[in-house]
Amino acid sequence: MATSLSLKWPPVGRSFFGGLGSLLSGLLTTSHEMASCNFLSQLQQRTFIQMRTVLKVADNSGVKTVMCIQPLKGKKVARLGDTIVVSVKEVMPNAKVKKGEVVKAVVVRAAMDHGRCDGSFVKFDDNAVVLIDKYHGFYLGK
Repeated sequence: MATSLSLKWPPVGRSFFGGLGSLLSGLLTTSHEMASCNFLSQLQQRTFIQMRTVLKVADNSGVKTVMCIQPLKGKKVARLGDTIVVSVKEVMPNAKVKKGEVVKAVVVRAAMDHGRCDGSFVKFDDNAVVLIDKYHGFYLGK
């Protein structure tokens, strides 16, 4: 007994994957959105220091965290080694500088990568500053 089988390729009314097309497109969309989300989160972590950026303090002046008010020299963003104006947000007891004071600081660690002349890049895990005196430029630590 012989049966004849006729196949139409591609099947009419069905996708190439036979009904899995919507599932695969959903997976592709989800993975694409996840990749975009990861890229955006990395982009948000690795930005220049700008207004309202919260920074750690890397000296022994008794200040824990500061917030950038304004980068100096007419720039909108600050990089490694730039001087910025900061407002003190968190202090330890018996600190030289009080909470709410406005002081200057130098950026010593920046999360954004900094290119060197030899082609290498330097970047750190966090943003940190060292507080300096407003008028003389000496650092406020001991």
